[in-house]
Amino acid sequence: MKATVRKKTYNLDGRMIAKVRRLLNAKTDTEAIHRALQKTVEDQEIQESLDRLLREGRFRTTYR
Repeated sequence: MKATVRKKTYNLDGRMIAKVRRLLNAKTDTEAIHRALQKTVEDQEIQESLDRLLREGRFRTTYR
């Protein structure tokens, strides 16, 4: 999927951005934000896939 780059202005918590940069080893604030957004999308896709497998009965939750 080709990314569409748009210049936007947001008011974000600087400490949060710095923490995300460290956690994701990003070189810039923009890279940190992009990678955090991408991870959120991927996590949601994984959750939806697991939910679908549970509904279809092809995967089950086991508690030990």
